[in-house]
Amino acid sequence: MSRFWPVVACLAAISSPVFAQQTTRDCRDCPELVRIGAGGFTMGATLAEEEREGTPRQDRGETSPLHEVMIGSTFWLGRAAVTREEFAAFAKATGHRTGDACHAYGADRKWRNIRGRTWRAPGFAQTGRHPVVCVSWDDATAYVVWLSKATGKTYRLPSEAEWEYAARAGTQTARFWGDGRDEACRFANVADRTGATRLGWDNKPETVFRCTDGHAHTSPVGSFPANPWGLSDMLGNVWQWTADCWNETYRGAPADGTPWTSGDCARRVARGGSWSDLPWSVRAANRGWGIAGSRSDENGFRVARSD
Repeated sequence: MSRFWPVVACLAAISSPVFAQQTTRDCRDCPELVRIGAGGFTMGATLAEEEREGTPRQDRGETSPLHEVMIGSTFWLGRAAVTREEFAAFAKATGHRTGDACHAYGADRKWRNIRGRTWRAPGFAQTGRHPVVCVSWDDATAYVVWLSKATGKTYRLPSEAEWEYAARAGTQTARFWGDGRDEACRFANVADRTGATRLGWDNKPETVFRCTDGHAHTSPVGSFPANPWGLSDMLGNVWQWTADCWNETYRGAPADGTPWTSGDCARRVARGGSWSDLPWSVRAANRGWGIAGSRSDENGFRVARSD
């Protein structure tokens, strides 16, 4: 993935929804889903948050203007990112090919496109319960098309608004556990002292969280506490593709939770940050993008399903 590099509006009339957690799985190899109820939230980040978090100047303003979004109907969202074993079922059934190279962190401690790195061999150890990586937006879209045909249900990628609504889970802070960074490793797989030690990253506050999560690369899905709506790894572990085209700001963004299908559609929005992402980047409001056909060892996806 490419390095994604006014006053707060309040939904005073809309209380933060609290849902009785419902889950389902449509087939043995299907991702487990959590039912997300309809509701409203304020999407984006304040300039004060970006200043506090140290967002690079060139990236500031991409999460503004703040705007109210109403998710008008319930939907289902993957409890976690799609795993290797779930993606393998798709690859076996369809013969889908994902190329023979992936943008990855090499032994030379540089990020570059490396031939031979694929979702089956990303360059670090994974089990079937790890999130699949080195998959493009096109690969993710092919997966949800297959899943829809296999189950008779309407699977898709979540919209960017649905993703943020679910990631916030009724909270208004930078991260679902609060604004703080010091406790990040209790809740997410992020760039941390583990990565600094094992992978040679700069051990600086602006580069890694000042804690240890125990994972230099991806972690098995569900290794950390879920957010208040029962969703695992909404922040950290892998960037997650959404259905939306890239737009530099939220001016003109849909207010009903549907995907933004105009703009730069060669680039697609990804959310959540990953195992290698800097502290400022791992926030509910932060946005990233990648070329639809690009693959990265930081990138995965989770599915949505219409109710």
